[in-house]
This record gives sequence, structure tokens and C-alpha cells, in this order.
Amino acid sequence: MQPRIAIVYFSSSGVISQVASHLAEGAAAQDAEVRVRALGAHGRPAEPTLDDLDWAEGLLIGTPTWFGNIAAPLKAFLDTTSPLALHGRLADKPVTGFTSASLPNGGQEAALLALYHTMFHWGSLIVPTGYTHPVLRRIGGNPYGLSLTAPSSGELTPDQVEAARFVGGRITRTARQLRPTGPRQLRDFWPADTSPRPAGTLAAADSRRP
Repeated sequence: MQPRIAIVYFSSSGVISQVASHLAEGAAAQDAEVRVRALGAHGRPAEPTLDDLDWAEGLLIGTPTWFGNIAAPLKAFLDTTSPLALHGRLADKPVTGFTSASLPNGGQEAALLALYHTMFHWGSLIVPTGYTHPVLRRIGGNPYGLSLTAPSSGELTPDQVEAARFVGGRITRTARQLRPTGPRQLRDFWPADTSPRPAGTLAAADSRRP
């Protein structure tokens, strides 16, 4: 059975979109079934949904680096994931982040670490790139995830393409190794609280955010 990989991203200049395409190539080369989903892409690719995250066995999540942080459209989407996170639907899934910036010291590491804050709350398994392939050093040597300095030409360099394909393949191999042997169990990470609540607070589990 093919590992199911979802690539979810926001791209402002087109660089992250190019990276996502090569990540998908790397995943497909490892026999993955791949969904590529883009925020604000006006249908090409389709917008991501919570179903895409639930469906996936491995996740690649990308954002441009904005002031050392993740882009607001991606953050807004991640903030809708409580219905999955509160029931453990994203727990134990391998996740790798990817980003780019216009300068080598433009905050790429900070952006990836900020992205992972959400994944920590999900209980996902962060899969950093480390130095698992020589090409990762050649594109900048960020061990926290796939990151690159946006080329002035607008087109990725051969090393950047190779790095993206490697990372796409690696998350696929990891997802295959971690695949559950049986059906995923629904788990409520935030069991019902029967204690009195102040007026106006939300009691429904799916309305509470971790």
C-alpha cells in the first residue's frame, strides 16, 4: 500500500511552490500517493482542508520566511486544526517543514522552529533534515528542515532541486516505517470537563484549543 503524503504550503513569490513540486517528485519516486495543496492558489493546486491532514501518513508543510516567522495565511489554516488535534488525529505522524528567504541569514531557522510549535501540540513526530545528505550542506546546512535562499533568477538551482527531492523521499520512507499496523484509534486528548464553567465559555471539545 502506498504511503500517503500531503504537501501543504503557502507561497508568495513562487519559490515555495517550486519547492513543493520537487518534494512531490521525491515522494512519488518512493511510490507515495501525494496530495499537493496550496493556500491562496485559486484552485491550482486545490486549497488544503482538514481532511487532507487526516488522510496523510506524512506531512510536508511549507511557508516563506516572513520576519523570522511563518506566513499569516498558513498560520490561519493551522489554527483551524483543533478538531483533529484534540482527538489525536495528527499524533504520531511524521512532519517536516520547508521554507525560503531572500537572504542566507533571513530568519529561516527561526521560521521552521516557529512552524514546529504547532506540530508539538499535535503530538506529531518532527523529522528534521539534519545533515542526512551532502546536498543539504551545499544549500545552506540548516538542520531543522528544508530551507533555501531564494535564487535571484527565480528558478531553483540544481542543488536545491536535488535537496527537495531527497526530503520528499525521506518523509515517504519515514511514513512507511511508522505506518500503524491497524486502524488509527480515536483519542480524546482533552476529555470532557464537568466542572462549572464561567458564562459564555465553550464546552464542546472541538471548540477548545490546546
